Amino acid sequence: MTDHKARWRQAIDHALAAVAPAWPLDSLVASSPYWGLRDQPFSHAADTLRQVADSSLHLPRSEYLDAWQRGEISADALEAALLEAGWTDGAQAWLATEPRNADHPPSPRPLAAYHREAAGPLSAQSWTDVVIQQISQYCAAWFDRDQANWHLDHERGFYAAWLEQMRHPYGLSVLPERREQIRLRAEQLPGDAEAMLAAGLEQLQAGQAWLTPWLQALLMRNNGWAAWCAYLGWQAGLKSETDGHLRQLLAIQLAWECMLDDGARGPDSAWSAWRRDWEPHRHGRADARALIWQRAHELSLHGPLTQALCREPAAEDVMRPTLQAVFCIDVRSEPLRRALEETVPDCRTYGFAGFFGLPLAYRVPGSDAAQPRLPVLLAPGWEAHTPLETKPAAAWRGWRAFLRSPLSGFALVESAGLGKLAALARRSKARGYQAALPQLDPWLTPRSAKLVPQEGLGLEKRMEIVSGLLPAMGLSGSMAPWVLLVGHASHASNNPQAAALQCGACGGHGGHQHVRLLANWFNDPALRERLAALGRPIPADTVFLPALHLTHSDEILLLDAETLQADARARLPGLQAELQAASALARKRRAPQVGLAPEANDAILLKKMRQKGDDWAETRPEWALAGNAFFIAAPRSKTRRLDLGGRAFLHEYDWRADADGSRLQTILAAPMVVAHWINMQYFASTVDPRRFGSGNKLLHNVVGGRIGVFEGNSGDLRIGLAWQSVHDGQRLRHAPLRLAVCIDAPPEKLAAALAAQPIPRQLAENGWLHLYCVHGETPLRWHAEGGWKHD
Repeated sequence: MTDHKARWRQAIDHALAAVAPAWPLDSLVASSPYWGLRDQPFSHAADTLRQVADSSLHLPRSEYLDAWQRGEISADALEAALLEAGWTDGAQAWLATEPRNADHPPSPRPLAAYHREAAGPLSAQSWTDVVIQQISQYCAAWFDRDQANWHLDHERGFYAAWLEQMRHPYGLSVLPERREQIRLRAEQLPGDAEAMLAAGLEQLQAGQAWLTPWLQALLMRNNGWAAWCAYLGWQAGLKSETDGHLRQLLAIQLAWECMLDDGARGPDSAWSAWRRDWEPHRHGRADARALIWQRAHELSLHGPLTQALCREPAAEDVMRPTLQAVFCIDVRSEPLRRALEETVPDCRTYGFAGFFGLPLAYRVPGSDAAQPRLPVLLAPGWEAHTPLETKPAAAWRGWRAFLRSPLSGFALVESAGLGKLAALARRSKARGYQAALPQLDPWLTPRSAKLVPQEGLGLEKRMEIVSGLLPAMGLSGSMAPWVLLVGHASHASNNPQAAALQCGACGGHGGHQHVRLLANWFNDPALRERLAALGRPIPADTVFLPALHLTHSDEILLLDAETLQADARARLPGLQAELQAASALARKRRAPQVGLAPEANDAILLKKMRQKGDDWAETRPEWALAGNAFFIAAPRSKTRRLDLGGRAFLHEYDWRADADGSRLQTILAAPMVVAHWINMQYFASTVDPRRFGSGNKLLHNVVGGRIGVFEGNSGDLRIGLAWQSVHDGQRLRHAPLRLAVCIDAPPEKLAAALAAQPIPRQLAENGWLHLYCVHGETPLRWHAEGGWKHD
């Protein structure tokens, strides 16, 4: 292979690696769109994004100036941010140099943008718009398994099928004379994607210095579909397989550039203008001042909390608690935990990943594949299925395919519209609590009281799974009579992105089956006997009870209570009263955040919060994880006295019970990374909603049944959160701040754990999150060059 071809291959690989995956609607977990850039320092990635997509890693400077005026950015924090950036003349001098017009020139574009003539019949479409639209419509059809010719098309391959279509471009929305020209040029394109990549780079001769960012710019043109292809590659990787869709998508993008290249190479040609524009941008830079404001905003929030975490923790009660409750680390759990601790002072709460260590996948009746219900960083360990009696699988698959087919909107109304009228009327009315339950999940119904079958999960296998869970959750010593395992779920109507409100640790679903299974196991006398033999006895009167936190209404639903022994059922009313009081307190505090008055009558407030989840027109049934800013791994005694405002992921961790540091490594490698992904998805959807948000929720149209959404009926596939998820119509409800990871462990122990986990260390040293040690009297922060320093 010649040197230039080797460089081409390297540039292609780097461009492909920069694309992060985005998950489908039925498992819409938060993921970082910047994941492929994590090997770059944050500031360098800001340069890259501005160069290839005119995308920012910060808000407009006017937003920070407003926050400065409101006192949300402190003078001390601004001074500290300036010192980090190397400015030593003080904040006042820096503020005096603030330019009035800070606009950057737009980033360079693909060759298609340099064709000045209009492409559409009404002279309103640019060639860039045409390319985005044509590729997007092709991808939507290709990846939709319910299309009639799906299997036939997929035998030809992604690129080959596209090329065959382009050679007969009857659907191209371009001027007639250009359609024939494109068809003729498509005839000359290589029939193989790899050959197309080589031929395209040979023809266009992109400058070697900017080849990689230019290829990234091509992929970012259809960023949504590139992210979907990256998701297919991610899923294949979990099975130790490969997937070539992303590489072939790049070949399609490059093919379009070649078809629009008219071959002219003179100084006034589009090709020459394109190359001239890219040359000075190879050293493009982000707005350095905005990045300083961004850092000052973070320090304003991080500083006070890290100082507070280093103070003397609350004294731990050595008496046996009356209640212990293990919640998901989701930020929505923190206000409810605080309310429960205030309502029941002798209870203790803990934080643990919401899938509770059970690597499940569920197969829905009629489904072709099982749904993973665990963090997307992991592959399922075993599969279960629901025992519900439903329609025959074949009939259910046919009905589901009909509902998603292009004609269903018309045919369904014609054939079943009047028959559905009564059901629609019932659904449109504000329903009560019990009626809403089936909408959370098909397993959460009166017929699902029976636990999911557990074939292949004998006692030995269960012991292997749970043996380390109790100490990892913080449940050591004498356990309480009641131990609640609390998953969480949400309810929203008419919302394609409803999975984003569910438990990310459960793959975008509710966590109820995990807690039901685990409670059932821990209540099993045979398993308890084995645990006691390992030195982890469970008191005879301790009852594990599965529960579900409904995050849209802050209710705690007790599950499987009817299966308890008579003496335990006799104690239930007192427990239920305590949980209802805690829920009422949490609702009263949260009401203003969702535009409701904190009613003195909790029944009224509860009804209104339920109605928000039932209302088909409600765009903000809850704020989900908006506002997330902290990940804290420490004993609850460190945070029990603090009001964290629903902004913190709280993971239980006691370094004294982790002699070899293995639990700390697990926390860094899994829960912390998941929290970082959530943080970055909200960050990206706020700082660049055009590129990394999904736009206006009112305009969403579902693509391919489950793949994602269009905003309207055209354009690229939209990824990320809808604007209504981060903005209330007046101002942002999420401040885009990088995650502050605060861990209570000796600095040398934390450093050793970090050294053993390369990805978490990469995230910390490249500034994608801020890692704090809050073990001593003052916080320490891990710096880019490695090692601890005082801020």
